[in-house]
Amino acid sequence: MNEGAPMMYHGNGGFGGPGPMYMVAGVERQPRHYPLEVLQVMGGGARGGGSPGPGQGTPRRWQQRRDRQTNNKGDNTAFGYESDDSSLSSNASGSNKSGEKGEAASRSSERSSGSNSSAGTAYNGQAGWGGAREWREWRSRRTREAHARPRRIAPERYLNASYPFQVKFTPDDLLNGSKWDTLSQEMWDKFVKSQQTEETFRKKMNLWRYLYITIKSIFPRYGLYVVGSTMSGFGLESSDMDLCLYVRPLDNVEPRAHALLHLNYILGYIRSFDPGAELIQAKVPILKFRDARNGLQVDLNCNNVVGIRNTNLLYGYSRMDWRVRPLVALTKLWAQAHNINDARQRTLSSYSLTLMVIHFLQCGTVPAILPRGLEAPDARRPHNRASLAELFLHMLRYYADFPYGLMAVSVRAGARVPVAECRAARASKNDPHQWKLLCVEEPFDLTNTARSVYDPETFEKIVATFRDSYARLAAGLRLADAWPQPQPQPQPQQPQQQNQQQQPQR
Repeated sequence: MNEGAPMMYHGNGGFGGPGPMYMVAGVERQPRHYPLEVLQVMGGGARGGGSPGPGQGTPRRWQQRRDRQTNNKGDNTAFGYESDDSSLSSNASGSNKSGEKGEAASRSSERSSGSNSSAGTAYNGQAGWGGAREWREWRSRRTREAHARPRRIAPERYLNASYPFQVKFTPDDLLNGSKWDTLSQEMWDKFVKSQQTEETFRKKMNLWRYLYITIKSIFPRYGLYVVGSTMSGFGLESSDMDLCLYVRPLDNVEPRAHALLHLNYILGYIRSFDPGAELIQAKVPILKFRDARNGLQVDLNCNNVVGIRNTNLLYGYSRMDWRVRPLVALTKLWAQAHNINDARQRTLSSYSLTLMVIHFLQCGTVPAILPRGLEAPDARRPHNRASLAELFLHMLRYYADFPYGLMAVSVRAGARVPVAECRAARASKNDPHQWKLLCVEEPFDLTNTARSVYDPETFEKIVATFRDSYARLAAGLRLADAWPQPQPQPQPQQPQQQNQQQQPQR
């Protein structure tokens, strides 16, 4: 029957007739006028919400509660597979109070819908009393059956969506018929072979899923996020997996002590499958462990939420120009070959190298290839058509001549920023004493990401590596020229020459 049509009640003294129009929940309806007998039934019916008595209307068909069909949307699977342990699925979504809140909301809606009937008898708006539409009768809270709600474990889109980062085709403008073509082709081939594959990405996501479900089953209020090069698009096949454990911070607890406390909780569980797990108590504490099954090295931090923000920023830069990702990848491989890509050895981290490459593409090229941080790209900007080889060579020269003592690398400003200005920046995590030899500004918390380079000898080694690599690459224009050159080994002396040297002079 159409909504809003006049209703005819089939009872003693039946009646019908339209009244004034009103709107209920976006549906147009007309109020019904009931005789005194019906009003008495509505006001004085059974407490249990039974059907009207004989002569008072068509009785509705009674149906047991357990036989009613329920429409459970979704299934109890997590990440597309059925979990063997139901307790993990039920606890992994967070606090158990979420299900109680959902049930309380449904109960309140039921009470509000039946507030006009003090007897608990439900009126069917479509077919009158006892029609086909079913309303649940009143029951005490203790005897109500708890309907299990499917709980969402974690985002499934990272597991089922196609991997967008693996490059399988050569760009059309890689070669332009110039002297740079050979070097550009070598760089592109090395990037394709070293980039993070879809298989490795799936392994990392499956490991994250396992850790997420397990940690949430033990600590329901913990959050676990994948950050770093795995998600930004700058990952290599040999790159570590970066995870961020999020716990609600406490006002009366120092952040570093709070992070160490919770990482120690996780350390006991991690050592159950990796006895060599190590908690590095640095300025930002890191829990390092290895997944032997998939051969993945994992770095887990606690509450370093700035990593989530800069991951999104780097992901945006990686999509702006096809030359960004191979240039970052080749810079990382070049730094690893020269042993200057390890923050624990007082050299540059991969994140600092990535920021240095982006900064060069912002202000080291004319016209600029990338915009300033936190700004959208300008479509009216003239396009820079420099080849991949030219950009790599010019980047080496840019940092070989960079005024490290006066200026800092800033992606946020898209320009060189005075070191004195970085020291004076008012930020909660900024320490003026961390701006020493090599300064790379973090775009969000304004700290120095290259603060690990505080040894003068290591700093001179990094600068000399940029200078020597630039000189050799500019002369030969072959990628091997930028890599470390094998040192000639001294030839062993012949036995006769040794005997002649050992004979005393007469």
